[in-house]
Amino acid sequence: MTTIHLSGPLRPYVQGAASVEVEGATVGQALAALARAHPGLAAHLRDEQGALRGFINVYLGDEDIRHLDGEATPTDGSEITIEPSIAGGQDPDLPALSREEIARYSRHLLLPEVGIEGQRRIKSGSVLCVGTGGLGSPLLMYLAAAGVGRIGIVDFDVVEESNLQRQILHGTSKIGMSKVASARERIADLNPHVQVDTYVEALTSDNALRILEPYDVIVDGTDNFPTRYLVNDACVILGKP
Repeated sequence: MTTIHLSGPLRPYVQGAASVEVEGATVGQALAALARAHPGLAAHLRDEQGALRGFINVYLGDEDIRHLDGEATPTDGSEITIEPSIAGGQDPDLPALSREEIARYSRHLLLPEVGIEGQRRIKSGSVLCVGTGGLGSPLLMYLAAAGVGRIGIVDFDVVEESNLQRQILHGTSKIGMSKVASARERIADLNPHVQVDTYVEALTSDNALRILEPYDVIVDGTDNFPTRYLVNDACVILGKP
């Protein structure tokens, strides 16, 4: 029998176990036995062609199998460790993820379409949301929860009681507070790893280019056509999606 140790993000797919016993004379056979016993784990270890995903590190003892004979390496009674790369990806310009972020985004990291590098790209991204009302509220909460590194918020309004049945970002205790201040506090509580920039002003033709320019993506959470056209025009001029 060969013992396979799994790091935290992978354990939900093996009923929370930190290690699993499998049969296998080689690393590849042991991994195949693991996948048969826990089918939900397989897609997170291998791509569509059956190769180990780039962010998955496999060790035999203390040796990375990439420095041995890969999956053909005999197990010889040694223990195997499977660990997603914390550094992730090959792009040194992307921000690293802290251990707290690894734990927070562990479900993202297990998605083949996201992984470590994808989460680092999300962290490196910036989004500006114009409006914090019925549209902007859920947008901002999901952007923050997903780990977008920098979020800008534009709104000049204050929270009113009549807002609360649809503007889920705000609460009763925030009535009378500026919406951007309310949003900043809610986002900080939801995800303290996110940087929040606030603009307590109406978006106009005089300030739109200045406010939109620093961000990668602009999302329109407004409730009137003049501002929507203004956002669209500014995005076209700046080449922003």
